[in-house]
Amino acid sequence: MKKRRRRAGGRPGVAIGTALCVVLTALVAPNIAGAAGAVPFSGEDPATGTRTVTIADITDFHGHIEHGADVAAAFTLADSHNPDNMVPVSTGDLVGGSPYESAVRQDKPTLDMAKVWGLTVSAVGNHEFDRSVADFNNRVAAPANGIDWLCANVSSANKSATGKLSHVKDYTIRTVNGKRIGFVGALTDALGSVATPQITEDADLSERAVDALNRVAGELKRSGKVDAVVALLHADASAATGLGRDVDLAYTGHTHAVKQGVTDGGAPIYEAGSFGQNMAVQDLIITGHGRHAKVQVADVNLGNGTEATAVPGVLNVEGLDAHPRQAAWMSAGVVSNGSVARSRQLDTKANYAARAGNAVIGTLAPGTNFDKRTSVGHEGSVGMLVADANRESIMRNVYAGTRLPVVGFSNDGSLRTKQLDMDEDGKVTIREVDSLMALQFHAAHETLTGLGLKAVLAQQFHRNDDGELEHRWLGISSNVRYRYVQCGDGGATCTLGDSDGNGNQHTGVKATVGIVDLTIDGRPIADDDLVIIASNSYLLQGGDNYSAFRAGSNYGELEMSYNQPLHEYLAAHPKLSAAVPETGTRA
Repeated sequence: MKKRRRRAGGRPGVAIGTALCVVLTALVAPNIAGAAGAVPFSGEDPATGTRTVTIADITDFHGHIEHGADVAAAFTLADSHNPDNMVPVSTGDLVGGSPYESAVRQDKPTLDMAKVWGLTVSAVGNHEFDRSVADFNNRVAAPANGIDWLCANVSSANKSATGKLSHVKDYTIRTVNGKRIGFVGALTDALGSVATPQITEDADLSERAVDALNRVAGELKRSGKVDAVVALLHADASAATGLGRDVDLAYTGHTHAVKQGVTDGGAPIYEAGSFGQNMAVQDLIITGHGRHAKVQVADVNLGNGTEATAVPGVLNVEGLDAHPRQAAWMSAGVVSNGSVARSRQLDTKANYAARAGNAVIGTLAPGTNFDKRTSVGHEGSVGMLVADANRESIMRNVYAGTRLPVVGFSNDGSLRTKQLDMDEDGKVTIREVDSLMALQFHAAHETLTGLGLKAVLAQQFHRNDDGELEHRWLGISSNVRYRYVQCGDGGATCTLGDSDGNGNQHTGVKATVGIVDLTIDGRPIADDDLVIIASNSYLLQGGDNYSAFRAGSNYGELEMSYNQPLHEYLAAHPKLSAAVPETGTRA
């Protein structure tokens, strides 16, 4: 067991560690009777005495109901460690970007499963807004789902009875084992880079996340309403370092990583991976009450088939439901609430209901698959495939017969699985396509100048902290070729056309590379040539920080999901092969 005591002064340094391959079982000792488990009642007032409350956190589940029984087993183990004194929580993105089985029913299977787990506290994640802010408020956050959704950095007006997020709270309080735990939530400050402008406007984040968390935590502590505060921040672990001494424990998310750190106030920070494969489990050991309560945090090793990760306090729970070491625990009747069995049944039911997803819509050449990455430094074959499908769809549905060049794009974040043909049987099903492209974007198009297109291509490149050139490849249709030239030698920079944020194109924007020898369909493209761009609504509105797309004109959306062009492309091109030409090469 590893404990953290709050110190009287000083600002501890930050230590963020990413899980690699080190097993730290020996460093996270099992929590046995007499250690920091539940403190039995011995006649003293529970409010003034010492009590232990266990918190178990998942993050970025994203509707992966195939791991739902594992999560149920882990929550049940956490409760058996400290019976009836455990609170399950989520740090956001419980739904959205989900596999077909959950997404096809608008994530109802996931919300039903969360209710089976007993999950009643969650931060709001950006993917909760995938179907719009109004949809989140009316469907995801519907009171019938039983979850208190927390987002303290939403404007006060927006959280009012007439606001667009009237079902969102700054905090919620749970009284457990005689102690009052305040849970405070917030959403990443970078919402604008991971959501459309309309969602960003409707969400109306009016305060920095860390400032909102500190403000609400301080109010709770000073008022004496709570004995401990747990922060749930849907942002990278590093974003929580600015939390002050009123926060006793912080959980983060959003990056799908396993990490740890320490806040400026001395509280531990945990980020527990994604998809229900990891869980962070901690004990809050609380002495006294209100403003004068003393709080210690101890990592918990649940044993029983869970495995340690390289980050103490975060467990690997993948496969826990089927783990052979679970047999004795299961037969002992610990799962008296049946949450594991019911989660398993919900997964089976969802798979059965989604059987239409087994319909084959395309075939691949023998030995072919389309992957997110084919080799280091080159765009992925599945990204190029989607870009080609976008291009063909816009040419057919909007610009039939046009003589203007058409270029397709896709972005890595909009592709949710590692490859197209998940079972590698040479047949592509509805389920495989819709799981690959599970977000709620629309097929979209716009027009850029050749100069604006160069600005988009240049935004794939940046320099890291060591000054080395790094790429974040877009999926680009196979009819494009260009070369790039590094800038910055001797302090010089390149300038390219870009957007001023209002959709007006101008020059003078600094870039890491210059784009030269740009051709489309073998034809050179001049800076003032017009080019039709085909992609998804999120990317063309500047998503993933590709702000240069905002310089486009004639923006329009088709009345179809962004995965529909790929459906149509696969049907029109049987036995596809994955030849991936290099669209961009170094000059």
